[in-house]
Amino acid sequence: MKILCAALAACSALVAVPGSAHAAVPEAAPIRYAAVSDCAKDPRNAEWCGPWWYRTTDGKRHVISGAGRWAGAVAVSGDGRRLAYVRAKDARLVIRDLDGRTRVSRAKAWPSTSELDVTRVTMSYDGSRVAVHCCDAGYTEQPARVYDGGTGALLGKVAGVSVNDDALSFSADSDQVLVSTDDEKSVKISVHDPNGERTTTVVPPRLIGDNATTAALHADGHTVAVYLIGPTPKIALYDLESELITATYPLPASGQKVQRDPAENRLTEADTAVELVWTGDATLRMVRKIGFKRVRVQVYGIDVATGSVRPERAYAITGTTEEALSAS
Repeated sequence: MKILCAALAACSALVAVPGSAHAAVPEAAPIRYAAVSDCAKDPRNAEWCGPWWYRTTDGKRHVISGAGRWAGAVAVSGDGRRLAYVRAKDARLVIRDLDGRTRVSRAKAWPSTSELDVTRVTMSYDGSRVAVHCCDAGYTEQPARVYDGGTGALLGKVAGVSVNDDALSFSADSDQVLVSTDDEKSVKISVHDPNGERTTTVVPPRLIGDNATTAALHADGHTVAVYLIGPTPKIALYDLESELITATYPLPASGQKVQRDPAENRLTEADTAVELVWTGDATLRMVRKIGFKRVRVQVYGIDVATGSVRPERAYAITGTTEEALSAS
């Protein structure tokens, strides 16, 4: 009996080891950016080379098989835990986690095959919502489509959103869709629920409207953060209910070239793209991408309660012709 008990105890100890080892396995490093390589030798031109791929924060590179070969076909969630893309062979939306688990939309992500190469995929910060929208203003009758990032199911549609003239993003809690539209007379900012139903529409002052493509909606549904272009750039908070600018926060300049667009009579930054995301009730993250051929990326954290602006990380991307960044 003593021998049998000792044997059972030894077996129990052996069985427990794999469970302990499994618990100690670290999570996969988040995605920093997805990109397409550039094969062109001429620094003034770019040429797509090979498939999309992504790089994680540990420096490893991974291939994305089957993604569409056009700008905007791939998106990365702000937390770097999930990516989504339009699949080239059948135009369906594919949503992938870091562990390889995937969801595929039941139907095409965009119904018109002739418009596929101007569709764009957008994700919420946590990847729980994905949107696909398309085209220049007036050149499509199809509304943007909003999907559940966890199941791949179509949740709803948002009408009147174009890729090149408007902007679409998700609120911090992913439950609302923020859209800015420019009809050449004025800019409108509207809020929609995931089903596409519009709940708020505001025509903001020109300072906000000129920069509304960077707008990020707080989970409260009415506080919008906007990146203001200028020699000394700023973050502004705009309230959709009071229609007032409630705070501004100066940002460090980074040598980007600021110029005035004579056609639209507004300031622009050459070869610069900025994205804002809310990471908490009082915290924002700004991802600023500067340059062409050699892209410099700067990530800042903004505490709206204290007004502090701090650099969190900076890195360079070389040898690519298209990039989709996370905030990680």
